[in-house]
Amino acid sequence: MKAARLLVLALAGCAFGRADREHLGDIAWHEAKWSDAIADYRAAGDSPRLTAKLADAAMQAGSLAESAQAWTKLGVDQPDRAGEAAAGLARVADLAERDGKLGAIATAIIGLRRVAPGWPLGRLGGRLGRVDDLPPGQLADLVPALLAATTERVTADTLLVRLAQADRVRGACDLAVPLLEAVLHRTTNAGLRDTATTTLGWCELGLGLTALQAERPGDAERWLDRAAGHDPLGAVGRRAMLGFGDARARQGDSIAARAAWRTVVGGAPPDSLSQFALLRLAEPPVVTTSDTTLPHPVRP
Repeated sequence: MKAARLLVLALAGCAFGRADREHLGDIAWHEAKWSDAIADYRAAGDSPRLTAKLADAAMQAGSLAESAQAWTKLGVDQPDRAGEAAAGLARVADLAERDGKLGAIATAIIGLRRVAPGWPLGRLGGRLGRVDDLPPGQLADLVPALLAATTERVTADTLLVRLAQADRVRGACDLAVPLLEAVLHRTTNAGLRDTATTTLGWCELGLGLTALQAERPGDAERWLDRAAGHDPLGAVGRRAMLGFGDARARQGDSIAARAAWRTVVGGAPPDSLSQFALLRLAEPPVVTTSDTTLPHPVRP
């Protein structure tokens, strides 16, 4: 059947226009040939009508992320059909929840917030413990949508920490830091505080090393001092103290620089960090730009 259908298309050639492809898509849809319907609707052109048909065919085929993207496009391109698009996205989210397709859930929720910001997310917002495997960019888009739908402080704080973690992975620690500081200011949840503090330390270390490499020792000193304060004896804290010494050396304060490097050497078994600190202590405190990038603790 499929071969015969392809033969008809080949023989017809240019005689088949876009309207014919839409008609073929409709036939395929009624015959539950979802892949054929999707291909025909794509080939038929770009219009709200075709977008809606494509969204429905993709949903029937189980291509839920594609369906969510099409429903979102419908709602954005045709605002008077936003209600229809939102209903389609809600159906996609329900199916994705049933099938455990977290990426499709995220795409549907993000789409809902775009086309129908007031749409209740219901139980979909409760699947927060299972979104950690999403790509950072998608997680960063999803969390604000979930934040807008929650009224529980613990849930909101958890979301803020996850958003900050996604920002850190994306290299946007400047956005993550105020989120983490807000959580630490208001939460008493011990586990959440530990996670926020660890993430904050990594971000402050990264910002400090970046500033040091960019020849901004004053900014570097501020960030690295903060990073070291969270866990002075841990890998992040000791790496921060090594960088802090470098920053002080660049500003001409050799006494403070050497004191910082001695801190890295003492209180811990010998490792690469202490070796770098010893090298600095053995020489006049002149630090090159390349020194700021090594060593770096292994990310958790």
